[in-house]
Amino acid sequence: MPTSNDMRKVLDIQDKNIVFEDNCVVQGHFKGKECKYIKGTLTYIPKECMKCHAPNVNYSVYRNGTQKSRITIPMSGVKPTYLLLKKQRFQCKECGATFTAKTPVVKENCFISHYVKANILNLASTAQSVKDISFQANVSSATTQRFINEEAKKYKPHYLQLPKHLSFDEFKYANSTLAFEYIDADKGTIIDILPSRDSRTIKDHFLNRFGLMARKKVQTITVDMNAGYISFIPELFPNAKIIIDRFHLVQLVNRSMNRTRVSIMNQFHTSNGEDMKKYRRLKRYWKKILKKASQLSYTKYKSYSMFGMRLESAIVDEMLGYDTLLKNTNEV
Repeated sequence: MPTSNDMRKVLDIQDKNIVFEDNCVVQGHFKGKECKYIKGTLTYIPKECMKCHAPNVNYSVYRNGTQKSRITIPMSGVKPTYLLLKKQRFQCKECGATFTAKTPVVKENCFISHYVKANILNLASTAQSVKDISFQANVSSATTQRFINEEAKKYKPHYLQLPKHLSFDEFKYANSTLAFEYIDADKGTIIDILPSRDSRTIKDHFLNRFGLMARKKVQTITVDMNAGYISFIPELFPNAKIIIDRFHLVQLVNRSMNRTRVSIMNQFHTSNGEDMKKYRRLKRYWKKILKKASQLSYTKYKSYSMFGMRLESAIVDEMLGYDTLLKNTNEV
């Protein structure tokens, strides 16, 4: 018994029906890796048959051999650790059914202990990738993701109403798939996440989950420039005004300015020395052209490569003077 007590303490096992003998730890190999096996036996006297629930009177439920299970448990030391558990089998005289002894260490017909699952959820609360968590827990990435998803469903809030101001967005997750999320724009909290951003998935979600009265209360929806969202919003939210996120507006302006600059810059990519000087200046100082005029320095001289000692505003004016289209685009 001292060995059993010590091993249960080391492995955090509280089930006293699991017994460990002396020299129960052996070295071995599994899936091409060195590992550690801990041998144990699970046995007890059942109070009733697990199938017909007939009470165990005068050994009406008797022992009927054993069944071995390899259960993944948290790593002990530096090697993957497995519990080789010999489970007692029973047979009922009343119904003739057989069943196996159960333990709170592991779910029935499962070979990954609850301790490993708890460790996965604990690691998932930190900033780690699924791959890193899987390596530490000694399970596959798919298993890790499944446990996280199953636990997340338990804490998923169920909203009956929608806030007045929503925000739509998408993000990449497994295999670079784009998922859809909608957010309370006032509080910044995520209301729900859908596995796909296609119109059918989003429309079915809102139509099946929220009634027309709830959707009519939505006043504004902030989106990016995804035309798909804009096409179905009036149908789902009759009273909502569509707001284009200002970040995407600024991003669009910057991209347009850069396209114009690159187009004109490439025109100066010639064998002429003066043209190449303009080409290199436009290529090197592209960020200066994107700055607002009010943010440029008009008083402090500084040495700039290919310009010499100049004002920041002066070099921007000179570059914009290379082409009328570049200057007009910058002003717009």
